[in-house]
Amino acid sequence: MTTLTANPTKRVLRPIEAVLGAGLLAAVLDISNPIIIWGLKGVPAERILQSVASGLMGKAAFAGGAATAALGMAAHTLIMLGAATFYYLASRRLPAMNRHPWIAGPAFGFGFYFFMNYLVVPLSQAGMKPPHGWFPVLNQMFCHLVLVGLTFSLIISRARKPGDPV
Repeated sequence: MTTLTANPTKRVLRPIEAVLGAGLLAAVLDISNPIIIWGLKGVPAERILQSVASGLMGKAAFAGGAATAALGMAAHTLIMLGAATFYYLASRRLPAMNRHPWIAGPAFGFGFYFFMNYLVVPLSQAGMKPPHGWFPVLNQMFCHLVLVGLTFSLIISRARKPGDPV
């Protein structure tokens, strides 16, 4: 049974639907960006996904073919699902995040940009540094603020548990 909010065009989502939907959609959108950008420069998608796996395996990821590319996609997806779960839990404690998704999502994405680029990636086995130069920084900001943060906020703001206020 579908419950409707005051806006009859928006379906209320169960928390698990919202987290999975937001996390999986953000994973696809976020990884599509470097695949397209680098693909235009002749870099195959497999190499992009291997670079994600290099966070776990170091340089050996680039010699692993399709298997390490699949590992990279799985790792990327798990990171996005974890971030979506974190966003959902934060939005339960701070309901303003659900009332103002156009602000909360990009704000979350901004923090997520710094978390990933200045903590997670430098501590990983990837051996990569934070992006520098105007295009890489602006592109990464776009990905984190819009493709990740806004995706999370617009989907997760529709999540309700039975008995939650609308």
